[in-house]
Amino acid sequence: MYGRAEPRQQPGYACEECRKKKLRCDRQRPQCGACANAQIPCEVNDRRVPRGPKKGSIGALRSRIVALERRLSTSQADDNDTANGHELGLATESPSKEGISIQFPLVPDWDMSQQEQPLNGSIPLAWGPPATAPHSPLLFSELPVIPTIAASYPSPKQSPVSVGDVFISDLSKADLIQLYFDRVHPIAPIFNKSKTFGWINDASIISEPQQCLQYAMLTSATAFSSQFSGLQDAIYAKTRFMLDQLDLNGSDSPICHIEHLQAWILITFYEFAKTNYRRGWLSAGRVFRLVQFLKLYDLDSPRVLGTEGDDNAITLEEKRRTFWVAYCLDRFISVSEGSPMTLNEEVVFTRLPCPDDDFQRGLVQQEPFLAETMTSADMRPYAPLAECVILITICSRALTHKQIYTIETLYSNIPLDFTSRHDWLDGILTRRLNNLQVNYPSLTVAENPMIIYSYMIAYSAIMYLCRIIETLSISDQSQSLVWEYQDRGLWAAQEISRMAKEHEYLGYFRAHTFMPLPIYLSVVRLRTHLEVRKGDLEKDEMENVENSLHSSIEALQKLQSVNNLSSYYLQLL
Repeated sequence: MYGRAEPRQQPGYACEECRKKKLRCDRQRPQCGACANAQIPCEVNDRRVPRGPKKGSIGALRSRIVALERRLSTSQADDNDTANGHELGLATESPSKEGISIQFPLVPDWDMSQQEQPLNGSIPLAWGPPATAPHSPLLFSELPVIPTIAASYPSPKQSPVSVGDVFISDLSKADLIQLYFDRVHPIAPIFNKSKTFGWINDASIISEPQQCLQYAMLTSATAFSSQFSGLQDAIYAKTRFMLDQLDLNGSDSPICHIEHLQAWILITFYEFAKTNYRRGWLSAGRVFRLVQFLKLYDLDSPRVLGTEGDDNAITLEEKRRTFWVAYCLDRFISVSEGSPMTLNEEVVFTRLPCPDDDFQRGLVQQEPFLAETMTSADMRPYAPLAECVILITICSRALTHKQIYTIETLYSNIPLDFTSRHDWLDGILTRRLNNLQVNYPSLTVAENPMIIYSYMIAYSAIMYLCRIIETLSISDQSQSLVWEYQDRGLWAAQEISRMAKEHEYLGYFRAHTFMPLPIYLSVVRLRTHLEVRKGDLEKDEMENVENSLHSSIEALQKLQSVNNLSSYYLQLL
């Protein structure tokens, strides 16, 4: 037989005297042999804590080791990227166009479901929350703790597990929401502040789409500040996970919440600015489909009696603004890429947004439709978002005009109605630009990034019309017309360069997310003008054009530290 036939020790506990002298106790009762020989009392403690580590401590230590290893590896990767000149996803030298997607930082990895978690809750951190924190109605205590691990984006079926949690205090959350309304809301004015704070502060009524929207607001706010840059990837990954979960959970439901669409809009703007162009473009497609699903393009069409919606004036105006922000996003991408628009202008039956000050006070006045405004000659002010909608529509029509001209020339030598269509676009653009200058003088727009961007869009439309004229065959009859439009295109490009330079005083953190687009178009126009008219320019005029060109390129270089779209367009130059 192998092994012991009898146990090495008798059952029971050793007495305290034997433990003290480190003797082997024979565990006899009522008195062991050692105590009997020494003629001393034999005391036994049968409530002694068992040996070994406490229950759950091994799992806690293992989880903490994994978290520290991940943090160390992430830190080393960041150091390597910095050494190679790719910090913040920006290269010191412009790589090839094929490597555009490589330059952007990866997003956090939430795939930690296989790791062992501590049984007694999360591991306490040295930088955790204070024991007591001041309470304020603007502080949001219902937001969960946000992890800060970073690697790759998870699939929708994976659940983010908090491994290395960083606590975001109520004050920081309030700071992010305030930052959102200071810097993000001016370029995407889709919320009524009173209504938004109402559901944010009431944890008992907040729904899952609203909680997702709250994270999207925090995510977009981090893109407009340097102090929260360390939390960008973690909050973004959490928001994307929640959005994907909403898509999966609601796949069989005919109901889609407006908060779901609003969260996707904010995340799309964030992705264009902070991840890469391809990811933002794909997310924009999701936005457009949700707009069509919710039929936001048909909010104000005549209804059959008894079928009016249940939305109040504030909710209906929020839906209008959500639609128009998505509409502008569609045009921004189309103008940038020369691609077809997804949201068709001809079927839009939603009124333009009312002035933001009235909207915030709950005074929603009825504005005209886009089609009415395009044909109206009234010199009246519109909301900054409405001005941007009108001008980006003209710019997109100029793009469509160029595409129609290209197609028509394939079927006939003389394009049909080209001149009348071109003159109509030129006239309406001139009228709208004059209206913008009357109601929002260019010298006083420095505090409104949407108006600044509207000016740039108007100048971009002028450059598009110039490009269309240049495609015409140059003859004795058309030479003067081509030169006239080239001079106007040059003036528009120089105006964009000037406004981009002046935007430095406002700060690029407050710049519109798509401001690099018109700056890029101005650089292309200035370069083209130098190439085409190089022999006809005087020395002083040549120097002015070159100075504007350098100023535009410099503005893109400065913007790339806060907006990856600038890096994208710099690589196209």
